Order: sequence, then structure tokens, then C-alpha cells
Amino acid sequence: MGGNVFNRRQCVRALIKLGFVLQNKRSGKHDKYRGPFATVHPSFIMIPRHNEIHCQEEIIKELERMGGKEIVEEFRKFL
Repeated sequence: MGGNVFNRRQCVRALIKLGFVLQNKRSGKHDKYRGPFATVHPSFIMIPRHNEIHCQEEIIKELERMGGKEIVEEFRKFL
């Protein structure tokens, strides 16, 4: 799948366009982005801070759990 190849900057930019907000409470190796979905569990997604992301499939699966295939298609469009 060509749509699952992206780096951290592309991922963060697409998440922000979807309405996600950075909500870190402490430092670490990942950033926590809270989604615009109030009733979904979990309502956040963790993105590694290094530029080379090796968990692209997991990010896509997590987005699909949060908002269905529609949000995944929008995410890919914003990449």
C-alpha cells in the first residue's frame, strides 16, 4: 500500500488537519495527540518523536478504530 508510507512531519500535519490536538503532560519518546472524538476509547493516538516512523500500519489501524474508514481516507488525502 503506497498510502501507508509517511514520515513524522506528514503524519502530524495530517492529524492536525483532522482536528487532533497535541496534549503532552510529560517528556518521553512519543507525542500524545487527542482526537476530536469525545466518546471513543481510546480518544488519543501516540506518535513517535523520531522522524523515521516504523509503525505506520499501527497508526492507520488506530485511526480506523477511532473513526472508521472515512477518517483513514481523509488522513491519506492530507498526507
